[in-house]
Amino acid sequence: MTDTIGFCQETRPDNCGFVLFGATGDLAGKKILPALFGLCQKKLAPHNFYILLIARTALTRPELESRLTGLLARAGLSAEGDCLADFLGRVEYLRADYTSVDFYRGLAARLDELDAKHGVSKKRLFYLAIPPAAFGTVTDGIRDAGLLADPGDCTCWSRLIIEKPYGASLERACAVDAGLKQGADESQIYRIDHFTGKETVQNVLALRSANSVFDETWNSRCIDHVQITVFEALGLEGRTGFFENLGLARDMMSHLLQLAAITAMDLPASFRDTDFKAEKLRFFGSIPARERAAAAACAVRAQYEGYRREPGVAAGSAAETFIAFRFFVDNDRWRGVPFYVRAGKKTGAKRTKISLVYKKPEHGVFHGTDIGYPNVFTFNIHPEEDMTFSLIAKHPGPKLCFVPRTMRLGYREHAEEAAAPTDYERLLIEAMAGDQTLFLSVFEMQFMWEFLSPLLAAWQADPGGGSLYTYPEGSDGPAQAAALIEKDGRAWL
Repeated sequence: MTDTIGFCQETRPDNCGFVLFGATGDLAGKKILPALFGLCQKKLAPHNFYILLIARTALTRPELESRLTGLLARAGLSAEGDCLADFLGRVEYLRADYTSVDFYRGLAARLDELDAKHGVSKKRLFYLAIPPAAFGTVTDGIRDAGLLADPGDCTCWSRLIIEKPYGASLERACAVDAGLKQGADESQIYRIDHFTGKETVQNVLALRSANSVFDETWNSRCIDHVQITVFEALGLEGRTGFFENLGLARDMMSHLLQLAAITAMDLPASFRDTDFKAEKLRFFGSIPARERAAAAACAVRAQYEGYRREPGVAAGSAAETFIAFRFFVDNDRWRGVPFYVRAGKKTGAKRTKISLVYKKPEHGVFHGTDIGYPNVFTFNIHPEEDMTFSLIAKHPGPKLCFVPRTMRLGYREHAEEAAAPTDYERLLIEAMAGDQTLFLSVFEMQFMWEFLSPLLAAWQADPGGGSLYTYPEGSDGPAQAAALIEKDGRAWL
């Protein structure tokens, strides 16, 4: 339910049970469980609310509580006192056998007991924090146990949340989706990409919508090019198997395309699910299909120099830890404007940012003079949360000299803003409220693979795995990534 008071709009989650499959996994421990605790701590969780954790590991109640307390501490959360007691009081655990009919029958009985205990009426959110290959098995099991409510029934509901990368190829992703659809309706499936839940990402559209001074210049008439950077200081961090099988391109492409869409899509008529997704669909549909050769020609992949010495990595591994690429959007707003995108691991300090680089003046007294600095509007998404706009000003003094000056707007300037929901917290609230606006449609999932597949095919066509460059740890990537943009007369910011 959504309440509007003046210019404020609040999403209220519905009373429900939260069922987490894969509860002892890395994703659950690092992201989902801290987010659930954060919702309880910030008083954002529903009043009637419980959490059922499901995994194959056998855990006693003391072991479960010790495990939860430890992972919350590692997440930097202050888990103590009444807040911790309230959270633990909402949590139950069930050992899983995902292939057993008896397990799902037992799950159904346990959920009925928890519904009665917590005052919840068959409203359940199932989070599948498990490998995509198991999605169909689990969905079939909960469907056959009568746990997927009719989406047309307003008295109860069942929803499924799944995580990217939604398979390992276009064909596999479509097969996974088809498996889900055998048990659930599209309206019940919530494909999460946590980048869409970041406050600073959502603020890109909010700023454009509420300030016409920006959206009027958000086009090829004024913008020279767009840059998107997602860099991480860390390496594999225990995800060796994942990276050896998938690589960074499959892991990050959804994030990168979502950042591009939020930046460049036309403004929707409203921020409701249908209008928002319709404009994203139009944006993605405006990116021309690319042949293998074209994809390879405007992309670079690389691996940090110490990757093959990481534990568990094959001696001749061709898994990329860095990608950079360029693409164009063939619509009236962006035609002719290149989008340069890069992402990498062990690329120095962590930073995620979107930069729109303006064209230099074409008219006026200085139109023929290169004063050296373009205007740049930058959204710093992480770790800083701010917006900066670079301007050209006269240097104080008797000479006519120009210098760059930067205007900065901090995103969290007040104490209450610091306590706003994190990305995962925000998305869990939206799912509990039944709002799919910030979740990916099946079209977006398919487009991601259609965009990525020619690139992967180009890399795999060469018996040696295609050109795989290396870069020093802590650097901004390989020299070839710099050359990708420099050959167009531009440079990474």
